[in-house]
Amino acid sequence: MDVSVHAHSPLRAGDSNPGQVQCSPGGVARNVAENLSRLGLDARLLGVLGDDVFGEALRAAGKAVGLDMRACLTLPGQRSATYVCLHRADGDMDVAVNDMDIMDALTPALLQPQLAPLRSAAVLVADCNLRPEVWQWLAAEVAHPALFAEAVSVAKCMRLGPVLAQVHTLKANRLEAQALSGRDIASVQDACDAALQLHRRGVGRVFISLGAQGVAWCDADGRCGHRAARAVPVRSATGAGDALMGGLVYGHQRGWPLEEALAWAMACAEITLGSPAANAPALSVQAVQHHMQHTPP
Repeated sequence: MDVSVHAHSPLRAGDSNPGQVQCSPGGVARNVAENLSRLGLDARLLGVLGDDVFGEALRAAGKAVGLDMRACLTLPGQRSATYVCLHRADGDMDVAVNDMDIMDALTPALLQPQLAPLRSAAVLVADCNLRPEVWQWLAAEVAHPALFAEAVSVAKCMRLGPVLAQVHTLKANRLEAQALSGRDIASVQDACDAALQLHRRGVGRVFISLGAQGVAWCDADGRCGHRAARAVPVRSATGAGDALMGGLVYGHQRGWPLEEALAWAMACAEITLGSPAANAPALSVQAVQHHMQHTPP
């Protein structure tokens, strides 16, 4: 659960400050799953929830958008993963706290009963909030041929190092790609070089999001390229990368060539940039088609 706090006036330490508090479902894999559900795919979320009000709210939110969360486990005595961010009156972040202790309970032993459905899924999308031993279990035991990995953060993406050769598709931002490749990325060409290096380390396809500069990529044949981003209004960048991943999965499911899938995925991200929510309520197949037809390149 994401808890966003916005102060109405300059913060006064040690005092109660007037402001606005909003709660919304979050988490990288959960956001990707919701986007896939909004695009009409049979998306099923596997994770852990606490037996608290946030856990109940997350299940209700998933049900409201048609997201199948029956495989999510509610763990007695645990708190649902929560991210709290405090913004100053000017909108900039002052401080944030993340409580992800429950992820320590998501172990290979807990996942073992889900082995069959994991293996039978058309695509398996996992984020780097998973512990290293879970990634190793996924690579060795599930060994899914279409394993999509979402880097999440600079620190957490390093968990992928030992299993890169089992990753079908990797999506990372500039900083995450720098950490994984060991290369500085100061230009689009640098990003293409980093994507190629990660491909040579075993990753099937690599996508590096560069914000307003678009996306650099490397395909399964080691061919690299770049797609520029459209200039679109931005209300919030939160969730845009998750929408990009959702679009890539959708394109893969449709059997599209990489560049066609990327164009679709970037349209998903652009729609999300125009929404204040991490998951754009307007996202749909029809909305993406309209956006691609009517938004200037």
